[in-house]
Amino acid sequence: MKIHNELTYINNSSLALGYFDGLHLGHKVVLKNAINIAKQNNTQSTVIIFRTHPLSVISDKKIEQILTLNEKLEILNKIGIDNVILLNFEDYASVKAQFYLENILVKYFSPIAITTGFNHSFGFNKEGNSSFLKKYQNKYGYKYFEIPPFTYDGSIVSCSVIRNLIASGDFYEADKLLGYNFFVRGNVVTGDKIASKLGFASANIVYPKDKIQIPFGVYFVKVKYDNEIYTGVLNHGYAPTLNNEVHIKTEVHIIEFNKNIYGKEIEISFIAKIRNQQKFENIEKLKSQIIRDIAFTQIYEKFLNGHFSMTRNKF
Repeated sequence: MKIHNELTYINNSSLALGYFDGLHLGHKVVLKNAINIAKQNNTQSTVIIFRTHPLSVISDKKIEQILTLNEKLEILNKIGIDNVILLNFEDYASVKAQFYLENILVKYFSPIAITTGFNHSFGFNKEGNSSFLKKYQNKYGYKYFEIPPFTYDGSIVSCSVIRNLIASGDFYEADKLLGYNFFVRGNVVTGDKIASKLGFASANIVYPKDKIQIPFGVYFVKVKYDNEIYTGVLNHGYAPTLNNEVHIKTEVHIIEFNKNIYGKEIEISFIAKIRNQQKFENIEKLKSQIIRDIAFTQIYEKFLNGHFSMTRNKF
């Protein structure tokens, strides 16, 4: 996959348009359609995305992301997209849809096809919607494909629904709509080593600021390090029992793991929320609860393995 940081002439492209935050199951239908058309016509698939979420520019409000830009590019590559054009939304926020179609899409890509989701829009006041693209397909020689709403278990798959599920800690449902486990990445940093003194060595990371924030609590997670997958119990939030209510911590105890990984990057996939944070009367009760949390992950994992594969992080 080629990544272009500016407009580049790629003639006869099969275009896919969208912001594609999360690259959920519905997004993948849009992308696969563009890829299939490219293959059928011996040409290239091209995706145009903005570096920042349009709403964060229009409303001047931070929009929490399901995927960082680099994560999104990695998945687009795995899906099989040939080209990605990265643009700054600020440069196009006030551009009319007609101008964008003629002077960007048609001029640079001479598209044989344009594929979008049913609710995609572009241009000032969102004039460039599905009806607009259908209207001009004959004039500019492309075929327009509008992908209808994608449903799973009777619900429409959308970023807003997924964000709400993640923000409430419901990863079981969120992951079904994403088609993979929601994850974060970070380099392991030095912690206060209190967990080690309790007998549960942990790896600490700084939770990414540009990712959607999860609620405080204890989670059953999978940890990827050096291409190996391990089971873990993660605590995100403060440490009320230890009277640490100043700094938010994201620390994971990786079960049956004893490697030195300080400074190394790990990927943490969230499987299920175990419980809310709570303050225990003493250290011994905290240790007993951690043991129960670990036992919960082992039982829950057996349950999951008996019903569906845990290897959903395949794109």
